[in-house]
Amino acid sequence: MAQDEVTPQYRPVKDAHKTLGLWSIRRALTFAVTAALVLLVTAWFLLSWLLGSPPHAKPKPLETKDLLELLKLVFALVAGVGALVALVTTYRRQRVDEAAGERAERVQAHAEYGQAVELLGHDKAAVRLGGLYSLERLAQDHPFYRQTVTDVVCSYLRMPFQAPEMDGQPGDHTTNDPETINESQQELQVRLTAQRLLKRHLSIPLRDNRLPSTYWDGINIDLSGAHLVDFDFQGCRAVEAIFNETCFSGDTFFHQAQFEKVAIFGEAQFSGPARFDGAQFIGPAIFSGVQFQKVAEFGLASAIFGTTWFRSLAMFDKARFGMEAMFTEVRFGSEATFEEARFIGTAEFGDANFTIIPKFAGATASHPNDTHVWPSPWRAEEVKDGTAQLTREN
Repeated sequence: MAQDEVTPQYRPVKDAHKTLGLWSIRRALTFAVTAALVLLVTAWFLLSWLLGSPPHAKPKPLETKDLLELLKLVFALVAGVGALVALVTTYRRQRVDEAAGERAERVQAHAEYGQAVELLGHDKAAVRLGGLYSLERLAQDHPFYRQTVTDVVCSYLRMPFQAPEMDGQPGDHTTNDPETINESQQELQVRLTAQRLLKRHLSIPLRDNRLPSTYWDGINIDLSGAHLVDFDFQGCRAVEAIFNETCFSGDTFFHQAQFEKVAIFGEAQFSGPARFDGAQFIGPAIFSGVQFQKVAEFGLASAIFGTTWFRSLAMFDKARFGMEAMFTEVRFGSEATFEEARFIGTAEFGDANFTIIPKFAGATASHPNDTHVWPSPWRAEEVKDGTAQLTREN
């Protein structure tokens, strides 16, 4: 995986105060001296008004001691102005030094980022693993890199991948070459590490409100078209999550996950069991055209969170449920659509709570199947052998 961009080079800025949002030294000193004089005069008149002024005496020639006192006053004023100038100058120098340190730190971070991205493109799996760990350490130390590193990890997972055979399931490859199979196994380990990296830094405690130091806040993920194996997103939180046309192999866990905005699973395929029980979809949840070849469980959401589960639009149009589809006790806070969905296994909507009557227009289910539980006012009517059409009762 090659580095997409040339590492930016920082050039010295002639007017540093403009970069830092500071006034020029002349303007800052003028303002400071003027403010000090105004404050001094204001204090003099305020004290005179509160304490009263001494009686005016006839002017007389200044004596030596009076001249000395006047000279001391002048020296004190000069010293005060000098101290004020030194204070302003020291403050500005400190700000400039801090900014220079931050720029140097960012330059170093950019260099480390470029090196880590180059490691991901290496032909050796061990080197690619090193690149992942380097990116993880970089993002943990530099929060401004966390979304960028997440994007890189997601991009890596979106690259084409031929999965090896796992747990008796056929893989995607068509070769029996031991070397090719070994490379595929090694690449699988790299990808599993990338998946664990996402889980490690998006996981939130279920019972403790304090977020761990390893949590990366405000992260969006885009795994469209990726091939994910045994993907575990249990108890994780993301702002936006896009899984368009994603292939999920093995067991998939989304239970107790939280999606703050939109979650899109359009045309995604789940070849193994998929668990979504206890998940929270605060924004729209789009499952249009998704295929569940085995058990898909969406139950018990309200029992865990005590609030709505799908707070916004929940769309399962043209979804295909190959085995059980469990929506027991799920709460839909807004519109829910299952138009043209196919329920090959048992569909269970027992105690599901719909704020708006759901839409099942064009949806079909296996028939006869006495274990189906449909939400009111929908029921299944046989249209041909083994198939039933969902119709709405009047």
